[in-house]
Amino acid sequence: MYNASVYRDENGEVTGVFAAARDITERKLAEEALKKAHENLEKIVEERTAELEKAYVSLKESEKGLAEAQEMAHIGNWEWDTETDKAYWSEEMYRIFKRAPQELAPSYDEFLSYIHPDDRDYVDNALKKKAAVGEKIHSVEYRIVLANEEERTVHMQSETTFDEKDTRVKGIIQDITERKRSEEKLQILANAVESSNDAIVTLSLNGVITSWNKAAEQIYGYSAEEILGEDISILEPENIKGEIKQFSEKIKQGKKVQHYESTRLKKGGTIINISVTLSPIFDVTGKLVAISGIVRDVTERIKAEEALRESEARLRQFYESDMLGVYYFDLEGSVTDANDKLLEIVGYTREDLQAGKVSWNKMTPQEYRSLDERTLAELKTIGIKEPLEKEYIRKDGSRVPVIVGIATFDQARNEGIAFVLDITEKKKAEEALANIETTRKKEIHHRIKNNLQVISSLLDLQADKFDNPRVIEAFRESQNRVISMALIHEELYKGEGTDTLDFSTYIRELAENLFQTYSLKSKNIHLLMDLEENVFLNMDTGVPLGIIVNELVSNSLKHAFPGKDKGEIQIKLHREKNGKHKKKDDKATSFILIVSDNGVGIPENLNIKDVDSLGIQLITTLADQLDGKFELKNNNGTEFIMRFTLIDKR
Repeated sequence: MYNASVYRDENGEVTGVFAAARDITERKLAEEALKKAHENLEKIVEERTAELEKAYVSLKESEKGLAEAQEMAHIGNWEWDTETDKAYWSEEMYRIFKRAPQELAPSYDEFLSYIHPDDRDYVDNALKKKAAVGEKIHSVEYRIVLANEEERTVHMQSETTFDEKDTRVKGIIQDITERKRSEEKLQILANAVESSNDAIVTLSLNGVITSWNKAAEQIYGYSAEEILGEDISILEPENIKGEIKQFSEKIKQGKKVQHYESTRLKKGGTIINISVTLSPIFDVTGKLVAISGIVRDVTERIKAEEALRESEARLRQFYESDMLGVYYFDLEGSVTDANDKLLEIVGYTREDLQAGKVSWNKMTPQEYRSLDERTLAELKTIGIKEPLEKEYIRKDGSRVPVIVGIATFDQARNEGIAFVLDITEKKKAEEALANIETTRKKEIHHRIKNNLQVISSLLDLQADKFDNPRVIEAFRESQNRVISMALIHEELYKGEGTDTLDFSTYIRELAENLFQTYSLKSKNIHLLMDLEENVFLNMDTGVPLGIIVNELVSNSLKHAFPGKDKGEIQIKLHREKNGKHKKKDDKATSFILIVSDNGVGIPENLNIKDVDSLGIQLITTLADQLDGKFELKNNNGTEFIMRFTLIDKR
């Protein structure tokens, strides 16, 4: 390379030239090398840029593929810096938590707010506290609650890394909600299989037992450990060997076996009756892989059905027999069916029955309607009712005495069944016996009355033989007592019944007889009676009570009116309120008997039980016999008050 300079004088004229030459070969070589290097660098940059662009595209495709894979597997990845509390979430994390992608990944506390309150401490301990003590890998399952209140279940696996600057936790979260739901359904199904009362058994296609639930153990007697792996033919009795194999072939051919009844062999050799349903089991491709059997032990049902058939046969024999009338009825009063004996009892024909002319309402007399209605009402609630004795009206209008037992009433079918026994002959026999008994009792009372009258006459004759007034008085009193008893038997003899006495009528006759016996011609003594009607007493009560009245009236007639020209004796008998019952089902009636006079009265401070008198002692004894309570009052005369109670045990 050359370089030249021109020199000039003061006038600008050229005075000389200076020239210099430099060798620039090396520089030229260097420039050439630099140019080539620059060109190579540009080429390398272009190539590297192309490689980076290719790598970037590949990375984006990888990220897209990862995101798609995460979406398909419901797995999201995340990273959390514990020092800065900043996190990174993949796209699937946002989808799992239903969080908007444009939002930043949540802080730790915000992340915890997604977790179900019952699981929050558990997750916090796994992430934060375990990381603090150096545990690196954690795996937990927990529930999250989304903004729309939907509850999901996730599985989280995380890893903690430590360095001098900070601690980072990264991991994955998988949404396992559907899997958990499937597991729960499978568990429910498994529980149902185990808790079923039916044996549920699975067989391979060649007949090997592969599953065996608890009910199968109970029905067949084999435990699962004993039976699994055995051929199903172990359960077949000898007479039906090969039956299960035939059924399996039907299933393989697409046929059904439902509720087939057969027999099986229990462990120990006992034969049982079973009902079996077989079903195919397919894999996910639809291929038949096994056979399921549901077996129910119907041994007891079969026995019950056989017993029912035998019972029905016996009932049919009974229904068709001549022993009892049997009929079916509805609440509308129609007899829907009846045996021949019932038709014979009520005088109808089979044609009448078929024409709907036979009705238990029509057959029932009016006086029994309320009883029937009450019986039917009770029958609906308490079942079988005790038999009733009543009458039926026959077709010809005559009546027939019967005993009716209504066994049951089926409200669903609106139908009841009744059994009828004709007791006509029984009633005739009872009536004949009753007439004989009545006649016998009347004859006894008649003879007793006559004998008592004879005794009374003898006492009267005997009294005439004595002059001592006291002896005569004793005879008269005894005579009055005998007459009192004779009057009772006379009333019993006259009455229709033979066991009870119309006590009010008896008292009237007794009092009138006493007034005739003690004829007080010079005195005007009046008898007033206030007696309740229809008081019927039995012999055990009527006799002692009659003697008490006899003694009291006699005493008043003899002692109450000395020196008086007139007087008044009153007899009252009335019912009072019911007294205490001796037994729960007894009916008690309380009475009050008052015998009073307006005579001279009794001495003051007299204790009646201390009086040495046969009559007073007799009254006291008889009152005790009747469990009666009595008292004497001295108020312008004498008043005897006695209360007693009668127990009706019928």
